[in-house]
Amino acid sequence: MTAGAVTPDTETPGRGSASQTGARPTGRRVSWRPRWLVGLIVPVVLVAAWQLAKSAGALSYANLPSPLQIWDSAVTLTGNGQIPGDFGHTLAACLLGWVIGSAIGAAAGVALGLSRLVWSYSMASVEVLRSIPAISFIPIAVIIFLQSLKMEIVIAAWVSIWPVAVSTMAGVGGVTSAHRDLAASLRMSWTARVTKLALPTALPKMLVALRLGLAGALVLAIVAEIVGNPHGVGYALVNAQQQAQPAEMFAYVLLTGVVGVVLNALLTLAYRRLAPGFHLAESRRTTSGR
Repeated sequence: MTAGAVTPDTETPGRGSASQTGARPTGRRVSWRPRWLVGLIVPVVLVAAWQLAKSAGALSYANLPSPLQIWDSAVTLTGNGQIPGDFGHTLAACLLGWVIGSAIGAAAGVALGLSRLVWSYSMASVEVLRSIPAISFIPIAVIIFLQSLKMEIVIAAWVSIWPVAVSTMAGVGGVTSAHRDLAASLRMSWTARVTKLALPTALPKMLVALRLGLAGALVLAIVAEIVGNPHGVGYALVNAQQQAQPAEMFAYVLLTGVVGVVLNALLTLAYRRLAPGFHLAESRRTTSGR
């Protein structure tokens, strides 16, 4: 080592630390490799092994297609417009229901978190309703709304309400007494307390609940189509099963997974934009726990 060289873990006297000078800490190597590329290694290996096993005859199941057959089926269904139409219908029901349910859940959570009276008279009912499996409401929704898009939206909204409501209530409860006293001294209106204190405090928990609600809305929209609506991805799965088209079934199932990943990635991006400090703290906690 030449004279005057400084190692990353040492500090030159008189120059100050990295935090004082604004220099980037060099104790940890910064990796520019995207994490999602590393995560693709296992799926790619599994798909390759699946294709090789099917081509070699090691998988004797007649109704288990190879990845190439699934790809060909997906390309054909996309070309004739079936996949875009089916996914468009399912996503419309999922997203509309999710937005409606999230809005209702956020309003209910704010009311439960801010008002002791509302909490006392409503919490028992909330606990009972959110404990009922959402899938059990599908037959009721079919009877009331018939086989329609409205039925799917209602089911997707129902499953989205409860995680948002409970998380918002817990987040609003995190407003400290010091902040309440400050709001009282400033004579803030109820609306100002909600928009400037309660919602910003509850936002990190709400964003996590929104991701859970969206996943549930997508699942229940597809289940509703399987059970009672002859449209969308769920009906396409049943139709492919009845026509003994396993490649089509696998194409829809795998594309549903891709759609779920994309929706989660979009919400994660919004999560980072709206609550960057909380996201950074969660990332550091996750990294330190590894």
